[in-house]
Amino acid sequence: MRRFVRNSIAWVAAIALVPLAVLLVMQYRFLRRLEETTAQAERNWLRNTVSDVVNDVDQQFRSSVEFALNVPPQALGDADLLACHYRMSHVPGAKTYFVVRFGNEMWDVSSFDPAGKAKTVPLAEGQAMKVAVASWSVVHHLGTVLPARTLSIDDADRANRIIVKPFTDAALHVAGVTGVILDNESARAALSSIGELSAKRRRHDNDLTIRIGDPKMFEARATGRREFITEPLKFAYMDWLLGIRDVCATPEELAHINFRFNAFWTAGVALALIGAIFLAVQATARQMKLSQMKSDFVSNVSHELRTPLSSIRVFGEYMRLGRVEKPEKIREYGEYIEAESRRLTQLINNILDFSRIESAEKKYQFAECDPGCIIRDILSAFEVPLRERGFTIRTEIAAPLPQVRLDRDSIAQALVNLLDNAVKYSGERKEIEVRAYVEDGALRIAVADHGIGIEPGEQKKIFEKFYRVGSGLVHDIKGSGLGLAIVSHIVKAHGGRVEVTSRPGDGATFTLIIPIAGETQPNLSPTLENA
Repeated sequence: MRRFVRNSIAWVAAIALVPLAVLLVMQYRFLRRLEETTAQAERNWLRNTVSDVVNDVDQQFRSSVEFALNVPPQALGDADLLACHYRMSHVPGAKTYFVVRFGNEMWDVSSFDPAGKAKTVPLAEGQAMKVAVASWSVVHHLGTVLPARTLSIDDADRANRIIVKPFTDAALHVAGVTGVILDNESARAALSSIGELSAKRRRHDNDLTIRIGDPKMFEARATGRREFITEPLKFAYMDWLLGIRDVCATPEELAHINFRFNAFWTAGVALALIGAIFLAVQATARQMKLSQMKSDFVSNVSHELRTPLSSIRVFGEYMRLGRVEKPEKIREYGEYIEAESRRLTQLINNILDFSRIESAEKKYQFAECDPGCIIRDILSAFEVPLRERGFTIRTEIAAPLPQVRLDRDSIAQALVNLLDNAVKYSGERKEIEVRAYVEDGALRIAVADHGIGIEPGEQKKIFEKFYRVGSGLVHDIKGSGLGLAIVSHIVKAHGGRVEVTSRPGDGATFTLIIPIAGETQPNLSPTLENA
């Protein structure tokens, strides 16, 4: 039956764990798919961010150039007004502003630095400027009407990129151009700042890196998986790329970090559920074991009650019917009735004490007592039944024993329980030894038998309530399973402990160790506990 119960509990645990294992596998696969999706979503977000940042850079760059090259007509012929206008202009990377007015034979050129001061154009910049303006000079000489004026970019000289915008006279003929010559490094720095501000608006944790330059720059910096997501610029520097990457990790790394975080918590929850399942199974098994032990207790107590009651009834009936006439027989039957009554009293006391202990109502009345007197009184009460059953008791009580604060009735009950166990489990060698002495500041009362003994693995368990060894002669002898549990409780209430020494087939010795000068705890009623 017990094996069936244990197997049933194991099946319950298995049934609970199998769905959990299936859920964990499904969760793992879901997290893996989520990792792939997260990486793709992060990469798409970076692509969208790059596109938005490029648009912002293009818009601000184009707007600043439009403002700088839309020179008011009244300023075209006034150097001071031109200087004031260019001081207010902030074209990223601008190193020279210029105005060219076309004449019949000569060009009238005015050039300024970004601070609005007149400057002499270096030779390289002058050559680039001539190339950029030449086509508009041709348009001027042809007298072509130009209804719309747009920006044009000349990057024949990559070191001196030029943006120009024509201006017209009243007849819409090209009268000249305004322009700006760009410095690449300054432009890269200025455009990068614009890009960083734009990216920060979209991601406030400021963990994105912005880089602007030609494609070779990105090829050289693409190490491992930490590559930039890039898109070409749309104005002036169309041969440059704007790239963005996460400072901390790539999209794949971020997705994997997210996967590990989710997997960690999933594993934690799974472990907690598994622990809860095993705790529930353990609690169920414990309750079933306790229920079985209580069932055995009821069965054993019923047997223990029936046996002495049957004897008392039989001997009492003999005496009532007058079948016993000899005085010695009457005395013998009376001794049997008395012994069986004492046995019943002991069993009932154990049950009542157990009930009081379980409900925390057990009280102890401590007083100075002579341990030797208590032991002699108990042995005297056991003399007749032990003699009738063929037992001999050898007593060694050290003289004099000191007075000890004890609950007399409880200590007497503990000795009775130990003597009763010694009688039950003595086997063929019916010898019992009782010793009382003082050692290491403690009173020691030892009850020894020469019976079947106790296995080492059972010696701690025998003090549990309802526990009884489940094999051999011990299993065949009826008992309540409360005697040693109550003994342990009584001795602990006196501030002491119970020691057992035994070997299978060589008997057992139970020793009550009670401190003489130690503090006792009167009127305490700790409950019995299962080990």
